[in-house]
Amino acid sequence: MISKTPFLPVLALAAAAISAPAFAQTDALTLSGLTVQRFDTLPNIDPDFASPCCASHTYESGEAEDFIYIDANFTVAWTDALDRVQISSGDIGLQLDNEPEPRAAWGRIDFFPEVERGGTSLNARRPRDWPEENAGGHLDLLFAVPAGATSATLVLGEGDDTLRIPVDLSVPVTEMPEASSFFDVSISGISTSPELVTEDRLGRASIAGRVTPRLGEIVRVDISVTALANINVDSEPGENSAFFTNTDFSLIGPAGYPLLPLGRSVSGSIRNRYSNSISWDGEGPSNPVSVTLFFLGAGTPGDYELFFFNETIEKVTLAE
Repeated sequence: MISKTPFLPVLALAAAAISAPAFAQTDALTLSGLTVQRFDTLPNIDPDFASPCCASHTYESGEAEDFIYIDANFTVAWTDALDRVQISSGDIGLQLDNEPEPRAAWGRIDFFPEVERGGTSLNARRPRDWPEENAGGHLDLLFAVPAGATSATLVLGEGDDTLRIPVDLSVPVTEMPEASSFFDVSISGISTSPELVTEDRLGRASIAGRVTPRLGEIVRVDISVTALANINVDSEPGENSAFFTNTDFSLIGPAGYPLLPLGRSVSGSIRNRYSNSISWDGEGPSNPVSVTLFFLGAGTPGDYELFFFNETIEKVTLAE
């Protein structure tokens, strides 16, 4: 005969779990910092939209509205049972006093000052070495609000578990800083080549290749990039990172027209739209990173102008 007694505590625990109220993730969040900025226009420096150097795209709020950027930081009260906080973008909004529903974010900033379209979720994970080390949560969102709005409420979650944070919107209109203010870029050389020899490592194989222009010549530009400050909005204090791609750079030839970007040199290969991440700890700038860029153009001797996003960085002369 098998006794059923050992199952009674399990059933009691299950009943207690069912009757106990669910723990809301928002209960673990405490606002630790809030920055609010107001913009009339925002430059879209993403090279996937138009051309930052030569045909720029700008987001315009219009006369009736302004853009509000909210940078919110949270501490998280981690426990043995709570190892993750996740609040979806659909449950995050900005509630205005005279409107029935919160406004959804239309944009965000991942790496300052590049604007990304669409909102974002709040995601945070408990560190592996908790409680010796802690980690918080971050939100960086862009909203469109009436130009005269002076107050609002940032809402996270839904129903009775909603976290409501008063936001003072009475801040002056400002301008987004230029991307070049976060980097130091210098040119170390410029030259031309009729072709490029490549070597791609695919598994254990090394595959040789060659880039041969059908029109014009290949122009090579060697640059040095130093990140001057952290631009990753989600970084913890003291942990710095910066991010750029080769397509963030444009080269203007002596005739005043941009050259076609071919990519950058990566371990003997040529990669276009290739990202570069710089990470460093503490105060001060990062160590410099050497980057070789390739463009397709006429190869005409004369003065060339290097752009980083929408700003001129430096002029360099290609000798005959």
